[in-house]
Formats: sequence, C-alpha cells, structure tokens
Amino acid sequence: MKKILLLIGLLSFVVACDKQAMEKPVNLIPEDKMVEILTDIAIYQAVEGYDPQKLTTNNVKLNDFIFNKYKVNAKVIETSNKYYASDVEGYKKLYAKVIDNLSERRKEAGIEIEKTTGVKPVDAQ
Repeated sequence: MKKILLLIGLLSFVVACDKQAMEKPVNLIPEDKMVEILTDIAIYQAVEGYDPQKLTTNNVKLNDFIFNKYKVNAKVIETSNKYYASDVEGYKKLYAKVIDNLSERRKEAGIEIEKTTGVKPVDAQ
C-alpha cells in the first residue's frame, strides 16, 4: 500500500522533472475524477497517520476503497498521475483543486460534528 503511494509520488517527481510532456494515455482518468481520487488518497493517508488502527478495525484498504468507489486500479491511477505530473503548471492547478476539496470536506465535517455533538470544532472557519 505505502509502496504504491511512494511509487506514485516518486514517479510524479521524476516525470515532473522531465521537460517533455508524455503522450496522453488511452485510459486517462478525467481531471475532475483524478482530483476526487487524490483527495480520497490524502484523507486516507491522514487517517493512516493519525489513527492507523481505525483503518485496520474497519478493514479499509486504500486500493480496494479506490477501486470500489471509482472503478480504477493502481496502474491506471499511476499512469494518469504520471501524465498529469508531466505538465508541472497543470499539476499545480490540479493539486490546488485537491486542497480546495480537502478544505471543503473539512468544513462539512466540522458542521456535522457541531450538529451531532453541539460542540463547534476549534479550527472551524
């Protein structure tokens, strides 16, 4: 699992350093779907870093979760990620959308926490 994510990150870095953009893959994940996938990967990694037992207890595995939700496998994600990373400026814009998604989901979670507990999260904006 971690090896796949490390590989994706490493390949992104290597491809981003290459000045030539790669050819568009046949099975390219559309940008908006890629943003959603990368958002979910970031959330998964945050939970894994904060409370890895939660994932184990609930039997949540990243590859299975992504495949079931988006119907794509690690190879398709890797190929699409390499393609998007080959355009550094475009990749920055893509990741800006991921960060926006994360911020929006954080706000939604804060609202839900406040609704269910009556306590406003400390960092709610």
